[in-house]
Amino acid sequence: MAIENTPTLTPEQHTHFLEHGWVKIPQAIPKEHVDLYTKDLWVRLGYDKNDPSTWEEETFRMPRHREMPWSQFAPKGYAAICEVVGGEDRLDSTLFSKAGDNLIANFGKEEYRDKAVHPRDLGVWHVDGNWFTHFLDSSEQPVLCILLFNDIVPRGGGTFLCEDGLTRIIQWLHERPQGVDRKLVNPDGTSIFDELPTWEKFVECTGNAGDMYICHGFMPHSVSKNHLRIPRFITSPKIVLKEPFKLNREDPKDYSLAEKKILHDLGVSSLPDWKIIGERTHFVAANIKTRDARVPLEVERLKAHAAKTGGVAESIHIHGVVAPEAYGFKA
Repeated sequence: MAIENTPTLTPEQHTHFLEHGWVKIPQAIPKEHVDLYTKDLWVRLGYDKNDPSTWEEETFRMPRHREMPWSQFAPKGYAAICEVVGGEDRLDSTLFSKAGDNLIANFGKEEYRDKAVHPRDLGVWHVDGNWFTHFLDSSEQPVLCILLFNDIVPRGGGTFLCEDGLTRIIQWLHERPQGVDRKLVNPDGTSIFDELPTWEKFVECTGNAGDMYICHGFMPHSVSKNHLRIPRFITSPKIVLKEPFKLNREDPKDYSLAEKKILHDLGVSSLPDWKIIGERTHFVAANIKTRDARVPLEVERLKAHAAKTGGVAESIHIHGVVAPEAYGFKA
């Protein structure tokens, strides 16, 4: 189902994105879809929802069992995503076109309850895109989307963003037309994240189930410590463009909001002389194997629960683990 390219974001949200690199869309996902994607959650986990002693792991990614087209799953959120990237027609409909229930869990630890941790000290700062070589104009990760599947309050394990880190990464990529690896590391082993001690503008992604944060794809972010031990569930799905960003458009009105953010943080109106000098390469994401190793056990739990309750086990993996290529990854 196609959407109309009509404005979803307010002028204030446009300005906020240009200044901060992110915008929050309240109730971007209908409640019935949040409920659908979480209804078998505790069965899949094998944990007792009311007994923290059964919560064996702190943070981890779960495989997907359900999926539906983005425009059906989150019409409001999808329309906002399309607006940020310049219209639905710029999206690659052959890659990552469906939103799934591959939740990212954060259960925290008891030792964090009374502990204060500065965002700089979280230790897992990164930019998404572990499946391609990064360039300033890369089309593989135009936006970072964070979808909330439960209410998240401060100190409750919400993702942290770093706004001035985004500006620095944009500048850093501009200086490296040869491209950089998946972890944004230079050939000499130094990294953009060596600059983290100088970054100051941190934002904690809190909100209600169904809310969505749409950030620029270069936004540095980190999982946080779940001090409250309220189980936290999000997804961070991929959105891909058909073509790389165009940073020297003839008509300025044709720039997407994501492209405008790049130019804004570089302090220019266009980049007529910038072009890549390296090779665009793709890989299969390394964390696919870890995540999909959970599939057989989760399917077994779903089947056992269905047999016990007289229900039906619902999973795209019922007849075997779906290959990474089915998610859209290209080796």
